[in-house]
Amino acid sequence: MITVQKTFSNDGPIAQKLGRYEQRNSQVQLAQAVEKVMEMGGVLLGEAGTGTGKTLAYLVPAILNGNKIVVSTGTKNLQEQIFFRDLEFLKDALQLNVRTAYLKGQDNYLCKTRLHAFVHSPKCLSFPSQEVARLTQWANITATGDRMEQENMADDAPIWREVCSTRETRIGARCPFFDECFVTRARREAMLADIVVVNHHLYFADLATRMQGGAILPNHETVIFDEAHLIEDIATEFFSTKVSSLRTELAVGDAMAAVNAAALRDDAYESQRAKTAKTIISLCANLFDLFRGPKGRTNLESSHIDTAHKTYYHKLDSALESFELSLKHLEGQDESIDHCAHRIQGVRDDLGEILEHNDHRYVYWADTRNRSVILGASPIDVSAYFRNEVLFKRESVVFCSATLSTGGNFDFFKSRLGIDFEVEELLLDAPFQYEQQARLYIPNHPTDPRSDEFVHMACSEINQLISLTDGGALVLCTSFKNMNAIHEKISENWFGPVLKQGDAPKFSLIEQFVNTPSSVLIATTSFWQGVDIPGDDLRLVIIDKLPFASPSDPITAARVTHLNDQHKNAFMEYQVPQAAITLKQGFGRLIRTAFDRGIVAILDNRLHTKRYASSFIRSLPPAPVLNDFNRLKQWWNDVS
Repeated sequence: MITVQKTFSNDGPIAQKLGRYEQRNSQVQLAQAVEKVMEMGGVLLGEAGTGTGKTLAYLVPAILNGNKIVVSTGTKNLQEQIFFRDLEFLKDALQLNVRTAYLKGQDNYLCKTRLHAFVHSPKCLSFPSQEVARLTQWANITATGDRMEQENMADDAPIWREVCSTRETRIGARCPFFDECFVTRARREAMLADIVVVNHHLYFADLATRMQGGAILPNHETVIFDEAHLIEDIATEFFSTKVSSLRTELAVGDAMAAVNAAALRDDAYESQRAKTAKTIISLCANLFDLFRGPKGRTNLESSHIDTAHKTYYHKLDSALESFELSLKHLEGQDESIDHCAHRIQGVRDDLGEILEHNDHRYVYWADTRNRSVILGASPIDVSAYFRNEVLFKRESVVFCSATLSTGGNFDFFKSRLGIDFEVEELLLDAPFQYEQQARLYIPNHPTDPRSDEFVHMACSEINQLISLTDGGALVLCTSFKNMNAIHEKISENWFGPVLKQGDAPKFSLIEQFVNTPSSVLIATTSFWQGVDIPGDDLRLVIIDKLPFASPSDPITAARVTHLNDQHKNAFMEYQVPQAAITLKQGFGRLIRTAFDRGIVAILDNRLHTKRYASSFIRSLPPAPVLNDFNRLKQWWNDVS
């Protein structure tokens, strides 16, 4: 009989498949803890540092367990690694016929109904004929409908937005293409599988659907959340209500395309519907433009909604109602048209809910982007949703990440997800010798990180550091403003390439960075996690400031107020631990293998002056801390 212990032993099936293998105690500990919670039921919180081998640690007991299990990841890269590499390796090593499925969000799949409507619509003529031809030819031969097969299609290709499946556009069993539907086919495969690999976005889309009486994923006894530190933010997104001019225009455009594709006769509303559609587009532009403000998300108070807003809102609602009624005139003649009428009603309901501000459990906001404005309402606290819909509805739940704890415990993570009962906890260090492999450099300078002089000071330190390591540096910034300013100044002095997030796709920037040893890559947000550059290519990580969430962000501000109203210290119980997890993610970019050497520099003097500094230091790996550049230089010269 195959056991977890035997699988990971030095003469076990994994060792026999790998040329070099040495049993890691931390990996075995995690695997046994996962096995126990699957057998006994309950919740496991497992932090396993980089290099532990946590994916195999939870996949082995998942494969051996035999129950229906969903593995949910935070990123697409990890989802693909688990399905295409790790599971295939283990099935081969263990010689077990385990059925697995890989399920993506709906917008990754082609919708034949929308494609049919698109090619018969006037809008199709605005796209290059060759692009349309390639898409239709592929649609006729693809077995999966997965856009991943379209290697030459850009991530933001406008044509894909016209033909992909979405939660809003999906009709279900009434769709004329239901039996050929790629989403339906993928879900059927998931229903038959023992292990289904998804991402957090899809998992919470399933929860939102279940709350309305439907389902996307099969029923399952166990869910394993990898990259679990991302859960609160993604849950918040999926339990939010959002309306934009784009959502409204797509709903109207899809309805017009559906009516056109149906080629119905005796449509008395045809002329009036077309006029109303144009009116809706115009009113949308006027209404949402009134909410346009500084770029980013800002609070939307009831007092911000004046007579002009209400006037345009009522006009838009009336036009949408008229358009909806014109579709209901055709009710029962075409399923796509009926579904579009339902979508229009959904836009009206959601817009009314946001602008009426009726629920104190939500925070209301406006998000201004380059070409659009999104209005939304987000739950201030998702813990009750998560506790009721996940923790109390699964026999066993496993949370894994390299960054779940803060200050040596899981209290913050548990408080954010409503885990107020006894659970299994396992805190495993990474199998690296940080004392020998790394140094944490925190220069002791007097510059306040909120001052105008900070960027000048930071660039002086960065120039000194990249000269020491001869590049190979990732500079992580806490704002786009700092990123752009630092990039401009470093580019003036550094002899090697100075790359910047946004100038090319993420994978392309990393490839350029790796191929040029003297490179400096300056980035923000998306580069704080999910960047894996082992070896000497990355030998210096510089972090400009402690990554506190912006206090002006409406959701952050509402959560701070909510905690303070409960007589809690929101700064120490929410803002500091949240920033500590992000900081630990940034630090984690450096040491990826037992052979790596390097420096993490944090240029924020609050780590010297504030009482909460110890909370950050305790959350980081145990690399020795240096404040003096000459001592840092001596260490680097000794190890490099």
